[in-house]
Amino acid sequence: MFSPRNRSHAFNARRVLLPIFAVVAVACAAPTPNGIEVDEGSYSAHEVVGGLERPWGLDFLRPQSADQALVTERAGGLQLIDLAEGTRQAVGGEVPEVVARGQGGMLDVAVHPEYGEGDGENDWIYLTYSGANDNGSGYATHLGRARFNPDDASLFDFEVLYVAEPFHSQTGHFGSRIIFDTDGYLYMTSGDRRERDSAQDLSSNWGKIFRFHDDGSIPDDNPFVGDPDALDAIYTYGHRNPQGLAIHPQTGDLWQNEHGERDGDEINIIDTPGGNYGWPVAVYDREYVGGAAIGDLPHERDDIINPIYWWDGTRYDDGQSGFPPSGMAFTNDGLFMGNLANQYLGWFHLDGTERSSAEVTGESRILGGYGRVRDVRSRENSDALYVLIDADDAPLLRVTVEP
Repeated sequence: MFSPRNRSHAFNARRVLLPIFAVVAVACAAPTPNGIEVDEGSYSAHEVVGGLERPWGLDFLRPQSADQALVTERAGGLQLIDLAEGTRQAVGGEVPEVVARGQGGMLDVAVHPEYGEGDGENDWIYLTYSGANDNGSGYATHLGRARFNPDDASLFDFEVLYVAEPFHSQTGHFGSRIIFDTDGYLYMTSGDRRERDSAQDLSSNWGKIFRFHDDGSIPDDNPFVGDPDALDAIYTYGHRNPQGLAIHPQTGDLWQNEHGERDGDEINIIDTPGGNYGWPVAVYDREYVGGAAIGDLPHERDDIINPIYWWDGTRYDDGQSGFPPSGMAFTNDGLFMGNLANQYLGWFHLDGTERSSAEVTGESRILGGYGRVRDVRSRENSDALYVLIDADDAPLLRVTVEP
């Protein structure tokens, strides 16, 4: 199924030469030519551990010297991985009950940024998952946290922090990534549950990014606090199905990706509290059936936050029309994002760090042939990436790129 435990690649494939694309990511900016240079990048990949069941999310225990990670499995499992020994252990205790239907199940995991420090007060593990209502007729994205005991790999003191109601029988577009920023705020994404207009409805939890304190309480300076027509937890809105979050290592900005409909996949900088990111009123998407445009184009409206990079069907000349994204991570070598449908890890070469100057100058495709890339994470002070493949008998890979 998968290649041997140590698999190295040194690609020198023909480059697909296209015009360089400079992204000018400001509202009302006219779009620039969409082509970029695409190549097959050089990398080495090593299987850390195998036998994972539809893994979805990954985070590292702290301090980094622990050399351990937690991995979620969509059916409801949580695994403790020893990254040095290449072993795994199922986590027990108060693991929440999930509903693994459609796109739902156990989704993302995040470790408190002060885990392992002091007296253990902040030894919390955060999870997102799809859970059912009391009669089992509907599902919603949940955020919960529990304390973690690494000695026996168990969770305890579990509590639900937030439920992205309403519950719905639909089993798609749950989101859901979570991440802490450099100020200790916790962000969570929620998909539109395939009810597209909900993303523009500030009284709905669907199609949003939320911001919380680490205990699940809502910051007083969240943009809609005090607005009777909006939910206090909302930080931004107008999102379709966001499945990637990463903190830029130089700026501290929150970057995000999300699935479009037919094309329309996006990379965004979430730097505008209360901002409308477009779905479905101003996007580069087209209808799955018939290909008609959906709404206006983002650059045509000054009330929409433009993506810094997007796909609209003209990005590539090799037949690939979009980039259905999942997890994302930064290293000193650029931005990395999992591609689900096309089954590779995208390596995006960047110039500039701020919204006004960010430029994607090329893309390299790596890890082709392994399968759907569900998540990618980087560790502090390390050149290695850790990558999860979405399969029934899946590996966790350690990947090193060669600039």
